[in-house]
Amino acid sequence: MPGSCQIWRSLGLAASLLFLASGAIAGDPPPPPAGGQPIAASNAPPMGAHADAAPAASSHAEAVPLGTVVSYQNWQRYARFMPVGMRTLFAGDHFWRMPADVRIEVGPVVAIPLPDRYLADTARDAGAVKLAQLPTGGYAPTGYVAGIPFPDAQRDPTLAPYEIFYDAYYHYAPRLQRMTSCNYTGDSWGNFTQTQIADSVYSQLTYLSDAGFPQTVPDSNGYYLVKYYEQLYPEQGKYTTSLDISYADATRLDDTYLPSARRPLRLSEASRCSPFPGNDFTWDESNYGPPSLPQTFKITYAGLRPMLFLVHLNPQVFKRCGGATGPPAEFFYPGGKGVVPWPRPTLGKWEMRDVYVVEMSRLPAFASGYCYSKRVLYIDKQTFFPLAIDLYDPAGQLYKSWIEFQSPMRVPGTGTALGVNGANELLIANFKDKHLTVSTAEHPCFNSDCSAQYLDASRYASPDGLSKIAQ
Repeated sequence: MPGSCQIWRSLGLAASLLFLASGAIAGDPPPPPAGGQPIAASNAPPMGAHADAAPAASSHAEAVPLGTVVSYQNWQRYARFMPVGMRTLFAGDHFWRMPADVRIEVGPVVAIPLPDRYLADTARDAGAVKLAQLPTGGYAPTGYVAGIPFPDAQRDPTLAPYEIFYDAYYHYAPRLQRMTSCNYTGDSWGNFTQTQIADSVYSQLTYLSDAGFPQTVPDSNGYYLVKYYEQLYPEQGKYTTSLDISYADATRLDDTYLPSARRPLRLSEASRCSPFPGNDFTWDESNYGPPSLPQTFKITYAGLRPMLFLVHLNPQVFKRCGGATGPPAEFFYPGGKGVVPWPRPTLGKWEMRDVYVVEMSRLPAFASGYCYSKRVLYIDKQTFFPLAIDLYDPAGQLYKSWIEFQSPMRVPGTGTALGVNGANELLIANFKDKHLTVSTAEHPCFNSDCSAQYLDASRYASPDGLSKIAQ
């Protein structure tokens, strides 16, 4: 790829110089003691190392060997290579836990190349991007045009956590991503129900690095990313639609439109924590990782670590969402009371991905009334896509854990890349409320592979389009 070698050499140097010592994440577990007893597989919560104690440092020299099968019998041996939420599911000391016969098969690491144009834009424009400290105490980028804003995070180690965050905030995404989204919820009684099927359309209108599109879509109205979500099922809620608009100015609060109100509903800080009806998403998490109003957060760096993630799914999973009581049984273990519907080995092999671990907490002036005391992002080093999120309540206890199961897909004219909303399966374990959300994707598409109607920004990326619903 033209220009890619130079960029990746810079990224490798950044990773090696960024921080010589990485601190432990609050909430990480210790490595298992040598000769420790295996965990018995049972439907009862397994006993063992707690998921909220600090780990030893890890490296690729200690990485999980190719061909390893992780189960209840040996999970503690590999706990340091898992995000906190995943270890909590194995430890069983909260309401949600892994299926008794869970098997996680470890395969080879498969590279995910970034698009040529995204790398070329990085080489041309990254040098002009700076971080400016705002009166609030937070930071926001200036001079950003397209590509990776900060490929050389070692330029100023004190700002590196913020630079890594904005690399994730502006990770590559195509102009259009569309899929049928199916949401399942689980409750404390063991009930699992398909609560919603929706038409999900994500439109990026500025800062584009996509073949066949300008960097800014004409008549973009200053929007960066627009998320359109129209309910298809159940029938009584059909056509109910939300439109969430993130602005090119990252410091500006999103505008949210509903079809019953042809005006922006500017959400209060408290409303950013309001869940979508019936599931565990909140408005502040609709970007699949990086929250809105990033200038209101203090960001710290907790290390570059090899960790287990599932990022190359069996593409057959996208042929259908699943049934009325759960995601496709051939790819997911059945959920039950306190048991999550975890991916089966048929969904794909797990990889040792290098991830940046960053922690975010609200600055004191913005902390009062906010739903989380801390947000931990696990950001893939190669794609800058957040692969997992751990969320802590105001008292500092683990509240929710997000884990994304991803699959690179061909973007027309671009190659393969992870998208924001397209080819993924998502599990959110809400430990505090004993609730669970699983979101599955059906027939994801990108750009010209989608029906041409979805590229119409006036229909799917504008408040005016709400008047055309059901026409």
